[in-house]
Amino acid sequence: MKSSPAQRKGLGGFTLAEMCISAAILTVVVAGTLSLFVTYLRSYNATTLMRNTSARASLALERMVYGVNSNDGLREVVAAGVSTNYSSGGWKLSYTNSTGTLYYQYATNTMNIVDQSGKILCSNVIYSAMTNYGTGCRIWVNVSESAGGRTFTNSMTSFAEYRN
Repeated sequence: MKSSPAQRKGLGGFTLAEMCISAAILTVVVAGTLSLFVTYLRSYNATTLMRNTSARASLALERMVYGVNSNDGLREVVAAGVSTNYSSGGWKLSYTNSTGTLYYQYATNTMNIVDQSGKILCSNVIYSAMTNYGTGCRIWVNVSESAGGRTFTNSMTSFAEYRN
């Protein structure tokens, strides 16, 4: 038995109302997913900035206190061989060891801490201070980094006692 065109008309496809409702549900799901993704990216960006600034400051202090390559760090320095210079443009800590005169220097114009060979121990240093107490020195380092519209600053300090 054949069905008439009037009977077949209601059998196939979706109505306009059904299509509008499914499009609205899809839009809500996509908008929610995008919102979660953007939140995740912002959190990842902030965490990465925090980790990078912390690692950069920590590594700089470690290199100064324990040394780099053949340089003896500040822990191996004899207190009598240490001299410090302070200026409005930064600080310089010089010391002598068996290989000669070595130093660490912070310059505000370059925002770097370097050693005597010019090797950069830390970059993006927005502030650094050094105080020589005679028996040791305290070094403060503030490192900043910007990415994705955010800026993060991390501060670290360390005290290195000289060898007597």
